[in-house]
Amino acid sequence: MKKTAIAAFIVALAPVASHADLLFTVGAKASVWNAEPTGQIDDDISVDSSNNGLGLDSENGTQLTVFFEHPVPMLPNIKLKQTSLDLSGEGVLATNFNGQPYAGAVNSDLDLSHTDVTLYWGLPLPLPYVDINFGLTGRMFDGYAEVSNTLSGTERVDLDATVPMVYGAVKVDTPFGVYAQVDVNYIGYSGNTLSDISYGLGYDLPVPIADIGLEAGYRSLSMKTDEDLTDIATDVDVSGLYYGASVSIGF
Repeated sequence: MKKTAIAAFIVALAPVASHADLLFTVGAKASVWNAEPTGQIDDDISVDSSNNGLGLDSENGTQLTVFFEHPVPMLPNIKLKQTSLDLSGEGVLATNFNGQPYAGAVNSDLDLSHTDVTLYWGLPLPLPYVDINFGLTGRMFDGYAEVSNTLSGTERVDLDATVPMVYGAVKVDTPFGVYAQVDVNYIGYSGNTLSDISYGLGYDLPVPIADIGLEAGYRSLSMKTDEDLTDIATDVDVSGLYYGASVSIGF
């Protein structure tokens, strides 16, 4: 995450002219995602209920993105995105978590942080205000699920997995600086499904030296996995509003 944040900072400060009508584009985005969890993990343990569940609360996660686009048709553009999301709460359990019995009040954490590496291409459309991209994403989860109390101690399960996903995005600009966009990542196989959809509205500020935008939207992440993929079964939805800013420069 630190490396991605440094890269985004360098890109944001680079003193390069506006990328209009230029060949190469480098950009960065940063946003805050107010994510609320629902669903269950392990043996039907609710993640959001405080009664026989983990009682996880909504939290503000961060999203940092850097991307590079070029005009070479056969080579993909590249986008790196880091999502940091750590959900915590207090609940009550009367069941086993990862084989460890719990009875009574528990403290819980569910870290769903992940990094995306996306290779994508743009469709050559004869429409001046419409961009359609498609490609593949490699998503690397680096999180965990943890439950603890004074009687049974702490039980922690790593949620480490690398998942390939199909990627697609549509962006519609207007002559007034306002734009709308949709980003989708999806995969489904062997009873595992992972769906991640973001809807956004933004405004490009009239700044001459770079394209600077303000953006707000809604992101919905849904994951259903078995123990073979993430060491513990999950059937979790995390969704909520996000808001942030972007900058892109050209050369």
